[in-house]
Amino acid sequence: MGIDALGLVEHVTIGGQKVTLAFPDLGSGGELTAALDGYGKPIPQQMATFSEGRWGYRSSSRLCYVSRASAVCLLQPQEKMSDAADFNALSEAFPRWFRILQEWAAVWSGEPLRDFDDAHSSAIHIPAGDQHMTGSGALMGTVFIGAQPLNRSQLAGALRRASCQEHLPVEHRMLLSAKSAELGGDLRRAVIDAGTAVEVALGAYITDHLSKKRLPADFITEAIKSANGMVALHGLCTNLGAELEVSKNRLRAELAEIRNPAAHTGKIPTAAEARRARTHAETLVRALRPIPQS
Repeated sequence: MGIDALGLVEHVTIGGQKVTLAFPDLGSGGELTAALDGYGKPIPQQMATFSEGRWGYRSSSRLCYVSRASAVCLLQPQEKMSDAADFNALSEAFPRWFRILQEWAAVWSGEPLRDFDDAHSSAIHIPAGDQHMTGSGALMGTVFIGAQPLNRSQLAGALRRASCQEHLPVEHRMLLSAKSAELGGDLRRAVIDAGTAVEVALGAYITDHLSKKRLPADFITEAIKSANGMVALHGLCTNLGAELEVSKNRLRAELAEIRNPAAHTGKIPTAAEARRARTHAETLVRALRPIPQS
């Protein structure tokens, strides 16, 4: 994330639980240090010791890597916190909340979306008495932010949207999926997801445009069905006034005719074909369905 986002305090909701998050500050030597909690108090010594040297680091003049943040929430004390219902409910809700945060971070930063895996520790740690720690048991992924670091406003916006369960629009999620598939070598899925993203965006544009003309929903649905495919939907969009940088002929040759055999016969495209298809999809989706930048 960007340097300006350090020290951000944000009130969020995770699975109905009110949580105050505080992001670390910049210490000496480029390492990040624990911030005060969301109420201006030092975090418990047990947590400070456990997290020492693990908050993150500054990697350039404008970019830092944050590996954890402090959180304050109300949980019913239990002798064995791993058995506490509210702690387990928070742990179960966290991956869904964090996934939405990842989506918005990825689309704003230009970094690919990573899945949760077993390469990271538990998402949540809390003091459990006798100098022990209780982990959530929910393994967490990471928000990688490198191409364009999140600024303070974007980080706050991503946290707010995660708390409201406001997912990234489907067409933009499909773009992220296409990019991840391409980077992972699954070129067939990359072009299929890219094509789906385009069809969703074209259909949404048509729906919005005709709805403003107060045309019946059934008529709009039938018009989209009758268009039958992304090339025909592209033509309908341009007839409705959309100015698209990717021409219908290029869309047909470099996306539709690559995606269709991949989807229906299992044909694997070349790396160059997959890259062009995804690039065209990104251009169209971002033009047809722009998203807010914070």
